[in-house]
Amino acid sequence: MPQGAAAQYVARGDQLNRVLAAYERALVDSGFEIRRRDPWGPAGFRCKAIWGSKATAVLVKSFVPFGSLMKSGKRLGAEAEIYQNGADVVFRVAVVPYMELFDSPEIFLLSQGVFEKITDDGFSRQKLTEILGRVGALGVRLG
Repeated sequence: MPQGAAAQYVARGDQLNRVLAAYERALVDSGFEIRRRDPWGPAGFRCKAIWGSKATAVLVKSFVPFGSLMKSGKRLGAEAEIYQNGADVVFRVAVVPYMELFDSPEIFLLSQGVFEKITDDGFSRQKLTEILGRVGALGVRLG
């Protein structure tokens, strides 16, 4: 069972650089730190970002009862693939719980429990909705 939240949209009649700039601005405005932006395919980019402090998450999980269920005890990773497809721009994004150890999304068997998984998924959906709202507010019409 996958964790997190994902979405795919098409920005009809838009330019790759404009959608990429809006997405990166939305990430930063949502509290993410952009870690990498790599070329992807002949006309696209893959962008990775992290939300949350490693030190804060460790301290909250270690010292606060049920800290793993709190937002401050979580870290999220956002990964997007954005590429030009003719006159349109395809925009795929996933927001998932983040594990520093493997620099990858957490997998189901490593999750600590059912309640943590539920709060992880809910928080991932909330952040994805926030990012998409900010991209839309910057003038990119996703549909």
